[in-house]
Amino acid sequence: MRWRRSMVTRMIGTPRHRYVWHHLGVTEAPPVHSDAEYLDNLTRKIFISGFSGDPVASRWPRFREVFYAFDPGTVAEMPDLLIDHVQQDPGIIRNKRKLRATVANASEFVRIGEEFGSFHDYLRSMDDLPYERRAREIGKRFASVGPNTVYYFLEDAGEPVPPVKPEGVKSKRSDR
Repeated sequence: MRWRRSMVTRMIGTPRHRYVWHHLGVTEAPPVHSDAEYLDNLTRKIFISGFSGDPVASRWPRFREVFYAFDPGTVAEMPDLLIDHVQQDPGIIRNKRKLRATVANASEFVRIGEEFGSFHDYLRSMDDLPYERRAREIGKRFASVGPNTVYYFLEDAGEPVPPVKPEGVKSKRSDR
């Protein structure tokens, strides 16, 4: 079976995505290249932290609606009043800290775009750095991002990560 990009894009970050890719004949995660895809992936990882993946996956289509398909420029300009309104939406996970982190992270994506051209180019600028330095740099730049979030974000984006999880990175709940 041939996979379609839309099928796989919706699966990125879901707890069973690797299982689904296997059945679609895809052995590796498809690379993420647009800033919107990277922001979508990072935000999903932030919201999965502290939850099993199922509540996040079932609500993710609504997240894409309220966050304008994760276009960094649009999300970065969302006013606080709109975030307060989004927080009342029962179709999403209403964690105010993580919702505000999404807007802050979109602003950081815009800054990275101005500095490097794109988030993909930013990652390429760190290709010569060891994983630990790359992870620390990403963790410093973004809100609500810890070692687990960085590891699974990079892994699902098709970036190289250590085969053995670094100290402090816990298994996904779906891996247990």
